This record gives sequence, structure tokens and C-alpha cells, in this order.
Amino acid sequence: MGCAVSAVGASRPDWRELDDVLMKSSVLVVDSREAALTESGDVILSGAEIFAELGEILKGTKPAVPEKTTVFKSLGMAVEDTVAAKFVFDAWSAGK
Repeated sequence: MGCAVSAVGASRPDWRELDDVLMKSSVLVVDSREAALTESGDVILSGAEIFAELGEILKGTKPAVPEKTTVFKSLGMAVEDTVAAKFVFDAWSAGK
């Protein structure tokens, strides 16, 4: 069984938080291909191939690969924050 690495820092094209070996040997999932290819030094500098966007995995158009190491490289999107806030609000409302 693989492991999951969530990387949410290093949001500039010349910043890194993960090395080339991990980036190239893992299943790389990003929140946005376009953003990752212009803003993520981890993706740009390593030359790693993007397997899928998170939305593709959630919709089922690309498979999750739990037996391999997966890196989720997030640059942050407003929709992710909105969905997280909705989950928190719904959980809080249900507890009233």
C-alpha cells in the first residue's frame, strides 16, 4: 500500500518543498493543471507528469491509486475553501 503526501506550500515557480525523486516516482494529483504548470516550482522544476486534477478523481473520471504513493500538490482554490467551510457549517448546524 502506498502513502499520501499533501503539499500545500511553495506556491511560486521557483520555490520547492518536495524533491525530484518523490515528484517523479509518485502519482501526482493537483487542484488545477493550469495553476500547477505556471505556479508550482515542485511541478515545474521536477518535470513531473500530472496524473489528474482532484476533481477528476472525485468525479471518477480518473482512478485513485491507493497502492502507490500519491502526492497532492495544492496551490489553493477558492472553491476548496468554500466546500470546506460548508462541511464545517453543516456539521456545526447538525449539532445544535
